[in-house]
Amino acid sequence: MAGSQNTRQQLYDRIKASTKEAVILEEMKRLGFWKSEEGMPSLPELIIEKEAVLIKEVRELVEQQRKYKNKEEALKEVRKLRLEKSKLKREENKKTRKQKREEKAAHWKERKEKDILYLGEKVSKGLNNKESDLAKLTSLQLPVLQNAEDIAAAMGIPVGQVRFLSFHRIVSKTTHYRHFYIPKKTGGKRLISTPMPRLKSAQYWVLINVLDKILTHDAAHGFVKKRSIVSNALPHVKAEVVINMDLKDFFPSISYVRVKGLFQSFGYSEQVATILGLICTEPESDEIELDGETYFAANGERFLPQGAPTSPAITNIICRKLDVRLKGIASKLNFNYTRYADDLTFSASGESAASTKTLLGFVKKIIKEENLNIHPDKLRVLRKGARKEVTGIVVNDKPSVNAKELDRFRALLFQIEKDGIGGKHWKNSNNLLASMKGYASFVAMVNPEKGNPIKERVNKILAANQFTHVIKHKSKAMIAKDAAKNTNTASTSEVKKPWWKFW
Repeated sequence: MAGSQNTRQQLYDRIKASTKEAVILEEMKRLGFWKSEEGMPSLPELIIEKEAVLIKEVRELVEQQRKYKNKEEALKEVRKLRLEKSKLKREENKKTRKQKREEKAAHWKERKEKDILYLGEKVSKGLNNKESDLAKLTSLQLPVLQNAEDIAAAMGIPVGQVRFLSFHRIVSKTTHYRHFYIPKKTGGKRLISTPMPRLKSAQYWVLINVLDKILTHDAAHGFVKKRSIVSNALPHVKAEVVINMDLKDFFPSISYVRVKGLFQSFGYSEQVATILGLICTEPESDEIELDGETYFAANGERFLPQGAPTSPAITNIICRKLDVRLKGIASKLNFNYTRYADDLTFSASGESAASTKTLLGFVKKIIKEENLNIHPDKLRVLRKGARKEVTGIVVNDKPSVNAKELDRFRALLFQIEKDGIGGKHWKNSNNLLASMKGYASFVAMVNPEKGNPIKERVNKILAANQFTHVIKHKSKAMIAKDAAKNTNTASTSEVKKPWWKFW
């Protein structure tokens, strides 16, 4: 019954869309009661079909006319259709935008996990350049790094941590360095910036795997393997004239731009050079208290921090050109030349000593051209009759320590052995026993014959006073490994040791 009703309804719909006669004609043809002849259809057939078409057109015109008679209804119908289309379009656009946002977020998340696109104001230019000179890196036996993902994999840390350690923040609630001052031997204070463990670990990786593989000039003795203040002083022993000069603000004068350029000169891409340059530099910052929060606000350009393990090696490499030029002019005038960090020393004997003024003129010009400055208060020309010192070692006849200072130290040991350490002090140190141990080691290094007996006396005093400040000698790799285990926290205790031992 349902099937017959559906069939009947279908017939009604066909008749409504056409005419009764046209439907009957179609059904008669379908059932075989109306024979369709070959060629042109019969006249009755044409009339029925034409009538059906005309009636359909008339119905459509009548419907349109009915609508147009009621303008408000027609407009309402048009608006309704437009609203429906607009709603459908909005839904489609909403879905499309949502899909694009999700795809963009997923893509951005994936890129952030593998890439670094921004590291702060004025330092992010060139991060899209990820092409390193592979041939040059291979020739220098340096690790092949082309992008941030390579750096993270080599250091064994996530890309996010590389971004955190290298990000240049104008204002931040955190700092990667602990700052403090130590007194200078010649007066004043020296700012030391000690990196926090995670940054120190990254800096040691850069030092061991990159910087240590770059050769320094033969004139460099500071922070160079198998060299020391003694090797720096030996070329100047028995010289008739010794010229000492210091470079003013040595580490702060090496800017981030120069450090980045140094890494690029090795063959690294601009992205890698930017990241490594930021890891090895820091800006001077002010500590500000505001609403119970501590902020660190940068107040200048980034430079080499004095205290980072990478700083000395970077200065030695950057100063290769300086060393070449100074060595060249010194050799031309028959002078010896050595450099220990920021201490420059020239020496000569005989007729060559008469060229001191000429040498100084050339040296000042070269240093200025290398964007460095001579400290005006630390230029000393030591001639015959004067006590000649090079990095704290007397070089008049042979490498030795200051005799008067050594006598005072022996007197101090005698007093301590007799009366104890109460009320005693050595130089400006607040830690008497540590400073005594350091000075005894210094004397033994310069002159073992005099120094070893003194070390034995000092060790007895240290043992008697239960001195437990023992420095374990670790390799750089072990130090980097230990630093990686620690959290990024600072100690508030005051460190007392010479500035060159902070690396």
